[in-house]
Amino acid sequence: MSRERSQMTLDLDWGQGRRLLWVDGVNSAVMAHLVLMDDPDAIPVHCDLGTSVHEDSHRFVNDLEQWYGKEIVRLRSEEFANIDEVFERRKYLSGMNGAPCTGYMKFDPRELFERPSDLHHWGYTADKLDAKRFDGMLADYPFMKQRAPLIEMGMKKRDTHALLRQHGIRRPIVYDLGFPNGNCIGCVKSSSPNYWALIRKEFPEVFERRADQCRRFGARLVILGRTKDETGKTVNIRGFLDEIPADQSTKVRGADFGGCGFHCKSEAA
Repeated sequence: MSRERSQMTLDLDWGQGRRLLWVDGVNSAVMAHLVLMDDPDAIPVHCDLGTSVHEDSHRFVNDLEQWYGKEIVRLRSEEFANIDEVFERRKYLSGMNGAPCTGYMKFDPRELFERPSDLHHWGYTADKLDAKRFDGMLADYPFMKQRAPLIEMGMKKRDTHALLRQHGIRRPIVYDLGFPNGNCIGCVKSSSPNYWALIRKEFPEVFERRADQCRRFGARLVILGRTKDETGKTVNIRGFLDEIPADQSTKVRGADFGGCGFHCKSEAA
């Protein structure tokens, strides 16, 4: 599905609305900066996930306010303070359709804030996987007015990180620890054993909590290997976090890249 074809699915005119800039990690931060240069009245918005993210990620959002020269609207769940509260309430971590934390802590606050006339700007980049995610947003929300300015400009993730450095804005520390994005610490949408081995190394208390939740809720989050079924088709061998080998690599593919947005499915990192 091409982005051009997706955007032409429904030719709707909601009238003049707000330009909402959804800010989270490096890519969306740069997107918002570029849009604000053209339209200072655009509104940067951030879903505050509380203690689910590293404390330095909150520092990053504060720094962005200084960079933008305006306040970032911060939305929070009215029910949950962090993703662990969601998991414990639902007794569920993640599955084929993603994770409940996204719905409760991002979708719900967004839907309470947005209006039908709003134009939503996302931080998706021109990288192949990100462009595919934006196609998914267009397909899943055909009545929502949406743009991905970085895709329109052909900017990739390496470009956004470089631009942020040029402006002297320090990115969240989790990127420097080797994580591919600024997601919640111990993001249950990752099935990568390398990612979880890195969590075990850098945030052992989070790893132990997730491992315990996996056992209690029966969630085999991690892909430990692959095999062939009786038809010859390659299938994943899934397991619990505490089954990850002690010598598992902590090198995460695509380090510095990626993110968690409103169309975040379960994917191997």
